[in-house]
Amino acid sequence: MCEEDGPKSTISFAIVIAGSLISIISISNNVLLFISLIRNNRCFKCYFHFILALCFFDIIISVCYMPVILVDSLKDWTKWIELAKAWWPFFVYGLAMTHVCMTTACYILIAVAYERYLITVRSYMLKQFQKRRSWWCFACLSLGVLTKGGMLIELDVFPNEDPSCKNTVMEYYVDVTDITKSVWYGTIYKFWIRNIATVFLPFALLLLINLGIVLELRSQMQHAFGNRSRRRFSLRMQSRTNVRQATATMLFICVIYLISNVVNVFITAWEFIDIESLQTRFLEEYMLSADLSSVLVVTACALRLPIYMLCNPELRRAVKKSFTHKSEHQQKMHQTFSLIAKILV
Repeated sequence: MCEEDGPKSTISFAIVIAGSLISIISISNNVLLFISLIRNNRCFKCYFHFILALCFFDIIISVCYMPVILVDSLKDWTKWIELAKAWWPFFVYGLAMTHVCMTTACYILIAVAYERYLITVRSYMLKQFQKRRSWWCFACLSLGVLTKGGMLIELDVFPNEDPSCKNTVMEYYVDVTDITKSVWYGTIYKFWIRNIATVFLPFALLLLINLGIVLELRSQMQHAFGNRSRRRFSLRMQSRTNVRQATATMLFICVIYLISNVVNVFITAWEFIDIESLQTRFLEEYMLSADLSSVLVVTACALRLPIYMLCNPELRRAVKKSFTHKSEHQQKMHQTFSLIAKILV
């Protein structure tokens, strides 16, 4: 008899459903932000360029969540063979695309933080960095492809050799290919290089860069307070305002990033220490953590627009301006059609 995998737990399925709803919100938020930025005249002349690229990859991540994660759970729960047949050929490509975009978006976020750091410390490297924003976006995408693109050759869909599995959701199954069994690829590249480059390094870089910005801002604030010039009060108020806005933005960015990646970092660290226990004694928790990690990623994507609107006045104005222009355009169109109607009547 064909042994079918049991359906995922109710908790896991509830997490996946919640993730699907959040992914819809994320798509709406990021499409709105993408349209607002692309219509802005300064989009490719300031840090909006990075935010636009980040928004683009967030959209792809959110769009891929449902066909990659939700459909996988639905086919196991419903035993719907047609759904399984549609999912099998898409899964490997969708999963690889999602992970490439996740890594790319992560490094773009680091680039945004680094540019802010250069601005804060008034570095001589700032102008050169800003001139190469397109190059940095391409470099981030290249890192994503180099570290996660290999998933296309690591996973494949195999036919089940058991004849009784024919015309069931177990007719095919996803498994790793032979290339992952080699030392150079499976151990050195896939396990060591990939995990360090996509999990631990981005986590540490973003934390250190934001910490450096906070410390520099505090130093500047203390210097402003120590200035006994006639503009002491205005400098003090301006410094307080800048610190408050920059600190709030950085704290939100760090907290969202840390929360969305803390499960992944913890599990990856456990894999380094004792992967056998995860695959035997804690298998159910291991699978549940994978679903939770995916939901946290799309949640971070969905929360970026509210964070920008709350903490960044410039982005807030850009979004509001886009709405204002749309409202004015609709009003002009309405007036035009009203005038035409009056003429015809």
